[in-house]
Amino acid sequence: MLDLAADTPVVDVITQGVVRESLASIVREMRGMMIRSSYSAIIYEGFDFSCAILGADGRLIAQSSEDHPFHVIPVAHTVRHLIARCVQFGHEIADTDIFLHNDPYTGGTHLNDVAVIWPLFEGPKRVGFIVIRSHWADIGGTTPGSLSGAASEILHEGLRLDCTRADKSGAGPVLDLIRDNVRVSDEAMADFNVVLATCRVAEGRLHALFERYGLGTVLGAADGLLEASARRMRARIAQLPDGAYSGVGYLDGNDPALFPLNVAVTLTVAGDRLTADFTGTHAQVKAPLNAGVAIAATSVLTIIKSFLDPSGVINEGTTEPIEVFAPPGTILNAEWPAPCGGLNEVRFASDAAVMGALANIIPDRLTGDVRGTSNHTYIGGTDTKRGRNYIFYEYPSGGTGGFAGHDGNPAVRAFNEGENVSIQSAEVIETIFPLKVRRNELRPDSGGPGQWRGGAGMWREVELTEDHGALSVLSDRNLVAPAGVNGGRSGAGNRTTVRRDGREIEPSAFPGKVAGFPLQRGDVVVMRSSGGGGFGPPAARDRVALATDMADGIVTDLAPYDASPKDETTVELKAAPDTMPPSRLRAGSHVRAALSLTPGQMVEIVPEKGAVRRFWVDSAAAQNARSVEVSAALALSGQATLRATSSAAPAAPPAESPYA
Repeated sequence: MLDLAADTPVVDVITQGVVRESLASIVREMRGMMIRSSYSAIIYEGFDFSCAILGADGRLIAQSSEDHPFHVIPVAHTVRHLIARCVQFGHEIADTDIFLHNDPYTGGTHLNDVAVIWPLFEGPKRVGFIVIRSHWADIGGTTPGSLSGAASEILHEGLRLDCTRADKSGAGPVLDLIRDNVRVSDEAMADFNVVLATCRVAEGRLHALFERYGLGTVLGAADGLLEASARRMRARIAQLPDGAYSGVGYLDGNDPALFPLNVAVTLTVAGDRLTADFTGTHAQVKAPLNAGVAIAATSVLTIIKSFLDPSGVINEGTTEPIEVFAPPGTILNAEWPAPCGGLNEVRFASDAAVMGALANIIPDRLTGDVRGTSNHTYIGGTDTKRGRNYIFYEYPSGGTGGFAGHDGNPAVRAFNEGENVSIQSAEVIETIFPLKVRRNELRPDSGGPGQWRGGAGMWREVELTEDHGALSVLSDRNLVAPAGVNGGRSGAGNRTTVRRDGREIEPSAFPGKVAGFPLQRGDVVVMRSSGGGGFGPPAARDRVALATDMADGIVTDLAPYDASPKDETTVELKAAPDTMPPSRLRAGSHVRAALSLTPGQMVEIVPEKGAVRRFWVDSAAAQNARSVEVSAALALSGQATLRATSSAAPAAPPAESPYA
């Protein structure tokens, strides 16, 4: 049960509902102010920010349906950390204070997402906190935009703020220090002042709410709302069969020697409570593919809420029946100095693992996997025509997964992301940056084939019209593409290249990890985002729907929809003890011959029900084996489809790459 405050009254459900909608209205007003008033395109075009109201003890009370789960859910962890830190050092929180926080290790996301924590007082009593977490275009570090695929420690990614105290006026040495250490500082400080103004308006609205209903009534209603959310989530969990269910998600990483990185989870259902244990997840890496302590809980809550109870509010009560453990020192609970710029890449792999675990018990409710990366793409430099520095931040959306009765959606944000705008306006881009948008369309054959196929990704081309620039990319799912479910196939992976003098070149040695690649006038950055995974066997797709896909150019290759595609074969699996890691497959000679397998290649085991299992062909495969052996821990047996892919780690840079 939740620990309800002893000095708050019990409030009837009608009043609770009125208070709930009043708080939600305040948060929505905050979002409107941010969008209308901000100076950065990432805010007014991209909506890359979130707003929340918390109680005096740090419990999440209110947010809106448009806010991002990976912004909002860690906020409670951050505020509780702030309270504990002030108690530890004997610091009083004053009415004139604000606190700045972006530290991944204590409840932040990545350094670009700066939370402004605004204490809320009613007279001398602190009664809550107003928090806005927004993405700064730059927070320092080694490359324009701060995020890149080459960071090996968090110091490469910019300034780290761990509940740094500042003044509500927005003036003082702390802000001077930040201003002097970020690029495009005028824009950053203008946006920061918008955040302060928005918090000030929200504070006024909350004081008016207290005056209208009484402080005790509002706080009591908040307690009632949290308890109601807890009861609702416990009821949904209680509908699941007791047991332990496992899943695995994968990331490309940035090192062929470590490919692939994995996130492993075991979900244990016991009555009306659920535990998620991420033991077995890859150790933290010297790459921007780590996440802080709050992200595992964010991932679990996002997926559990989405598939068990997609309607209703999210607040601290929603988390009460769920316990999460992520071992310290792993990519899901990284410790200093691990870089965390790609926290969302890790979170998407975690989401896939949790969905894979749920596929054991509710396969028909699931969707194919989503784009699976934030696709951070930065073009930065000096705009000589306008006489200023610039940072263009693109985040190409991809397709969502197919689900029972419907195809996935093309080039949009997915259910686990929040309300980012998926496609930035070409007119805005060309007005404020030295860039031209040369192409913007759906990517053919990118949605995973299925009875209900995955949504198509996006094909976007942006040309540099300035003499010099720099490209940085932090992306994943280039090699390990979004998977299908219930017999559906994978979508196409993400890919970013540069077209120069009519020839496409690779801007880095490892796909999706680019740091300050030098651009020149006329270069075109080509962004191809992934499609969602399919749902159901492709051969079962309605022929009229397939003909429509062909006419629309979304599908041009019909081979995956054949009854027996050439890259697939059916085999008999048997569970067997093995000393190889669970992600390694020992393929018999007949399977190797049927699929033309080579060491390091990825093979998908596609079951009729549930999530795709992925393996990489082991170089020590037994040549004369008559079956495929897998780890006994996976408990696979019976017939399954094996599908060969080309997803092996690059052994060396492509010959046409400047890095070769």
